[in-house]
Amino acid sequence: MNSGAQTAREGPLVLADTGERMVPEFSGRPTFWEHVYRYAFATRFVRGKRVLDIACGEGYGAAALQKAGAANVIGVDIAEDVCLHAQNRYGLDVRLGNGENIPLANESVEVVVSFETIEHVPDPHRFLEECVRVLAPGGRLIISTPNRDVYARAGVARNPYHCSEMTKEEFASALRPRFHDLRFYTQGPHAAAWWSARALVCEDTPWNRLPGFWRMRRAFQHKFVPEATKDPTDEQRGFILQLILQVARRPHQLLSPFALRAERGWTGEKPTYIIATGIH
Repeated sequence: MNSGAQTAREGPLVLADTGERMVPEFSGRPTFWEHVYRYAFATRFVRGKRVLDIACGEGYGAAALQKAGAANVIGVDIAEDVCLHAQNRYGLDVRLGNGENIPLANESVEVVVSFETIEHVPDPHRFLEECVRVLAPGGRLIISTPNRDVYARAGVARNPYHCSEMTKEEFASALRPRFHDLRFYTQGPHAAAWWSARALVCEDTPWNRLPGFWRMRRAFQHKFVPEATKDPTDEQRGFILQLILQVARRPHQLLSPFALRAERGWTGEKPTYIIATGIH
């Protein structure tokens, strides 16, 4: 472990479940699988690269990126106990820091992975500037955020850990001045036009008006995409690194609500989460 890492000390093998971050042993089905699919998506960009996983949390994601072939992975998290946990459990280079002051040198990494981070940062533009600073020219940002139009819609309880939720338009506007070749993806379709295949897995879909549709969809998901209907097994929770790599090798899952899909305007989709990749 290089000199920038915190010194590892003895700590719990399993983090407490505070609800603030994904903990493989405890997190509920949607949170667990949303994160698994996001990191599975990120594995396609990291082979042979120097990678930063900002707000790495428990460490499973950074460890999976390392296992996927990254040249090296550095994790950064704001909580010292979480940094120590990730070091002890996965042997990672994890550094104490935050998104507005990333403890890395200029142009020191080739990929920045930022899943569900920007909405926790008081100044998201400062955070993006820090991502630009640590990225080498030609480096890639992989970033996700909740879509405020869906995530914070009427009747949904506010997430107490979020301070900078954005709409798709606000998110894109923040990224465009800093990154080019931007590509957007969606996750967790809430609604979509009836003619789009994405409507088949939406929470709010006109297909639910057809007698028996919900029951038939659930039966197909239960057989072909069991994570859509069943909680993670103890084995899946215990071997999450292997699970992430396994999901990365799967063909696209039409009936998975957790799959990342390229944004297509004609689908009329209203996603719960937006994911973007861009080049510095």
